[in-house]
Amino acid sequence: MSSAATNHPFSVPRYPSGQTCPAASEHLLVTQGAGQEERDALAAQLGKVRITHLALPDFPSVADLQLVLSTTLKDARVGLRLDLRGDEAFVWPLHALARAAGLLADEIFMSSSPEGTRLVFCVHCATCQPATSAGHLTCTQCGVMLEVRRHFSQRLGAYLGVCADADQPYQGVQP
Repeated sequence: MSSAATNHPFSVPRYPSGQTCPAASEHLLVTQGAGQEERDALAAQLGKVRITHLALPDFPSVADLQLVLSTTLKDARVGLRLDLRGDEAFVWPLHALARAAGLLADEIFMSSSPEGTRLVFCVHCATCQPATSAGHLTCTQCGVMLEVRRHFSQRLGAYLGVCADADQPYQGVQP
């Protein structure tokens, strides 16, 4: 097995995912930040292709952004490409929404930074919770100290969190 495979397990997402498609009839850019630089760079790359931009700061909440995205995707035509930019806790729920709306994985481009927030799924109580990129955290629901595995569920948009010490699940991480 190559060192590249060892350093990056198959189940961990790679960013950016895929390629921007200049042949698409329309691009929908969704950004966690203002995203003006991303929009300008995309416009320069794509030329005259129509770009719609939804930026989280323009909405009162993530739920409001998701509602607008859902409506936009419901009315979308063949040829749309979705471009999601933000941390993993932001892009993966939007990815799931897009897949539920009928987009194929190849029609969704994602870019994310490993330094941002991510979701962790506790296997002990089935709770998804936001977390940093740290290797351990205490589950907010059941209190078990979790080791965050390098296994990612695209369905949940979350990393797997398992008990860090089965002999003492409610104790702090041992050095």
